[in-house]
Amino acid sequence: MLSEIIFEKTFTFVPIIVELHVNLMLNPVMNPMKNPMMNPMKNPILNLMKSPQLTRFAWSALTVLCLLIVLSCTSKGERDGDGVGHKPASKGQPFEMVVIIPEQLYVGEVKDSLDEVLRCSTPVLPQHEPLFRLNMVWSDGNLTTWRTFRERFVVELNRRAARPDIGVARNAIAIPQLEVRVVARSTHELAVLLGQQKERLRDLFVEHELDYMADNLRRKYSRSTAEALQALANHTICVPPGLKASKHAKDFLWTGTNLNDRDQNFIFYTYPWDGRPLSPEQFVAKRDSALRTNIPGSRPDQWMQTSRLPAASESSTSDEAASTPSAEVGTAVSSGASSTAERPLILARTRTLNDCVVQEVHGLWELHNGALGGAFVSVERIDTAAQLVLVTEGFIYSPHSPKRNIMREMEAALRTFE
Repeated sequence: MLSEIIFEKTFTFVPIIVELHVNLMLNPVMNPMKNPMMNPMKNPILNLMKSPQLTRFAWSALTVLCLLIVLSCTSKGERDGDGVGHKPASKGQPFEMVVIIPEQLYVGEVKDSLDEVLRCSTPVLPQHEPLFRLNMVWSDGNLTTWRTFRERFVVELNRRAARPDIGVARNAIAIPQLEVRVVARSTHELAVLLGQQKERLRDLFVEHELDYMADNLRRKYSRSTAEALQALANHTICVPPGLKASKHAKDFLWTGTNLNDRDQNFIFYTYPWDGRPLSPEQFVAKRDSALRTNIPGSRPDQWMQTSRLPAASESSTSDEAASTPSAEVGTAVSSGASSTAERPLILARTRTLNDCVVQEVHGLWELHNGALGGAFVSVERIDTAAQLVLVTEGFIYSPHSPKRNIMREMEAALRTFE
């Protein structure tokens, strides 16, 4: 691999050297036939330069210089090999995946199970958007183009396999890259395995993409937002660089892109911790209170709040929730709520992020007595030393454009909080 790189880089300098030599010979000043001072017999300095010792030194210096040029021209993807050789940078759009499967296998119950894993909705958005952009590739075709894809899902049938299995490989061909290989001995066994492991399979790819987006944000982010959060709470975060417009208040920060479409926003606020575990009910109450105070509308009776399902009986609420697009991924309602109370449209779970136990909440927001709305994701964490709950949130407003990628980018940004 190194020899190929050296050959490739050196070969590019050959035309330059030839052209330089021709130009020198055509230049009357440099041509010894036309300028006596360039004749070694009449110029002692040139005669000294012809000495063997100086010639060997010059060639050694030139060799070192060429090696330095080769190493400096080597791309980052060639240098970063995760400790094993040199690998190219992976390719693919955000949340784009290649699925490699035999054409004759993508039928019947296997097709149904695989579609259930990969063709579901992105949680929680106002309308359906697929979880991934899929490229279906038959495994008996030419797979060269797809070798360096960042997200690879391979499905195989192997009647000699010891048991059904899911294998996970990272950075095998390119960097970064995730390859998940599902192997079973029969079509029925494969369909059952996909059905049983669908949540795990989705999470593997979603988490890998979010980590990839977070790494990109750490390299290019909004400096003004990071500095504002540092000044307010002695913490930092890497949000997209377009988030510049800001509003500061006591224990509250709001920055955004201030666009009419594809608008991304970040908010940070705190509230006292009462010593109890975090709960969805408490989250909604504290969130609505902070947003009503700090993000009002253009009229006194308008403010930002968490969206809710209309008050209804238990059965009619369930029927209505089942008909909404977000119900495909589990429209969340706070547990224990009264059957006649309005239920917040959120999906909450407790998880670990960056070695810290947090409450992660996806949901929908709206402008009270207004026509605006969108999606949000929040992360709550407890600062035990300060006895505070720290809340970071990303929300979007994109009435005319797809929302998945800009929402996922804000979700990835919350992972960079320190």
